[in-house]
Amino acid sequence: MTRINTQNNNAMEQKFIDLETKWMNAWKNKDEATARKIIADEFTLTSSLSTGDLVNKEEWIEKVLHNFDCKELRIDKLQVRVYNKTAVLNIWFHQDAVVNGKDWNGDFLLTDVWVQKNEDWQVVARHSSWLQKK
Repeated sequence: MTRINTQNNNAMEQKFIDLETKWMNAWKNKDEATARKIIADEFTLTSSLSTGDLVNKEEWIEKVLHNFDCKELRIDKLQVRVYNKTAVLNIWFHQDAVVNGKDWNGDFLLTDVWVQKNEDWQVVARHSSWLQKK
């Protein structure tokens, strides 16, 4: 595995900010077609609030389209490490949202794994942890 050099890191970081923003906007705007293009078929979501179940692509899309109302999604900070055709992102993220009628506002630390397939990048995994207030 080769990590990208520092010169290219800013360009790659911007590329993933753009991809994550596109995904967030698909999520916020309930744009199923864009979400399906960004999310790989083998996608899984894990969460610090989980009871141990993995959420797959179809479950994630169903939950977001029908149970999630979002006012704001925001990336506060993003770090990216790229190894050939795999990228690991740490994202400090804020959302103002309602899920199943419950307040779901807060700050999160996300870890996303993206894989380049042909010329396109798709997200294959996400872990989400709710950040404790300092």
